[in-house]
Amino acid sequence: MEVAMQCTAKNRVYRFNPSDTVILFLPSAKPAELISSIPAEFVFLKENADLSFFKGKQGEIALFPFARHPTIILCGIGEPKEADAESLRRAGAAAASVCRDKAVDTAHCVIPSVNGMEESAVLAALTEGFFLANYAFDRYKKKKEDNGKHPVRRLVAYTGVRDASLILNRITTICRNTLLCRDLVNETSEQSDAEGIAREALALKRLPKVSCRVYGRRELEKMKMGLLLAVNRGSGRPPRLVVLTYLGAGRGKPSIAIIGKGITFDAGGMNLKPTGHIEDMRTDMAGAAAALYAFKSAAELGLKKNIHAVLPLTENMLARDSYRPGDIYTAFNGMTVEIGNTDAEGRLILADALAYTEKTLKPSAIIDIATLTGACLVTFGEIAAGYVATDDSIASLLEEASRATGEWIWRLPLFKDYEENVKSDIADVCNVSPEKNAGTIMGGMFLKQFVTTSTWAHIDIAGTARHSKPRGYRPKHATGFGVRLLVDVIERWHPS
Repeated sequence: MEVAMQCTAKNRVYRFNPSDTVILFLPSAKPAELISSIPAEFVFLKENADLSFFKGKQGEIALFPFARHPTIILCGIGEPKEADAESLRRAGAAAASVCRDKAVDTAHCVIPSVNGMEESAVLAALTEGFFLANYAFDRYKKKKEDNGKHPVRRLVAYTGVRDASLILNRITTICRNTLLCRDLVNETSEQSDAEGIAREALALKRLPKVSCRVYGRRELEKMKMGLLLAVNRGSGRPPRLVVLTYLGAGRGKPSIAIIGKGITFDAGGMNLKPTGHIEDMRTDMAGAAAALYAFKSAAELGLKKNIHAVLPLTENMLARDSYRPGDIYTAFNGMTVEIGNTDAEGRLILADALAYTEKTLKPSAIIDIATLTGACLVTFGEIAAGYVATDDSIASLLEEASRATGEWIWRLPLFKDYEENVKSDIADVCNVSPEKNAGTIMGGMFLKQFVTTSTWAHIDIAGTARHSKPRGYRPKHATGFGVRLLVDVIERWHPS
């Protein structure tokens, strides 16, 4: 979708054609107050439409077609005192939904004033919600119209914000990459396998200051990435390790690294997943997709930061050569790992990637993102991601980014006592705890063993990466969760 703008001076009268579709966002108010908040140039709406039923509640929609005037869509933003960026995103999403239902090609959006909020923040939130809701994964449908939705091709925002073009450029860049992230996660595992994702990463070399290296099986064997190779043993498709680097701050300056779990299909290995749990396991690479497109967003925005994105990629399949419970493998850092369960494979490939990243790339901070544990879905549902962190400074960045983006996260503890549960009787560590409790924390505690000096955080998006039903501006299936969060973290990050 193209996002354009029409900057106007304060109180300037807007002019529209009868063929236009115009969206007006109105707060919840008494009928007289609500009608008075409609801009003067829409007097025809006040004169020809019954507005008594419209209350301006959050996400409430009313559509008024006219023969000689523009079609008007009223969208409620709720109580002004309760308005924030997230509620405005939902309002933008509601507007996008009705535009798609009515096959609107170009939507004209008049940005309102909202008490207590800067108009620039209102502009950003409304357009972001609209953009993110204007999505469908229908590439495999013979008839695109079967889903009953027609994407809006152009959104024109009318605003008096002076730096509107910069705001809309940022929103457009990040939202477009969020939709690409959704596409990659929704795609079949035939296409979004290790080689397919590696091709997407290699395509980013066209961007200024970006380099990309893809390591294959032989190189991984020389690098002694024993855990990534172990998980790959049951797959007929080769593994890959993708290392992307963007030098926005220049060589020699501190860097931040994001690592994404890339299990392109997770059958569970010898601990085979049952029916009801295996069907959607093509989406187990959502962490890698989020890291990839957060990196792409940062590079396209020209952020003055040095950034690495590291993507360990493989399937976890069942075959005669699959790794087995009770096996012991040696990680990149020399630590031995007992396999307690082959379906706890994501932490294995992340462990190798974490150890590699810290030793080879030497970033000041590392954030990994992964669909790691079913326990996280049980704890937080599809609303929030759980995370652990070794340092309050990076935790603060994540919390601030969460509040800014509406991608909710909740910190879990890494108490020393938990460390006993990752120890093995026959190796240095085991990939699962014998107690079977605190699953999300234990996944984080296992990963912690492979980070020694870097500031580190781990985000578990098992519940938020994929939704079982639409939620506001997030669709059913892949949500693209993590792209906006990570970009915001990178923008806020400053090495100490």
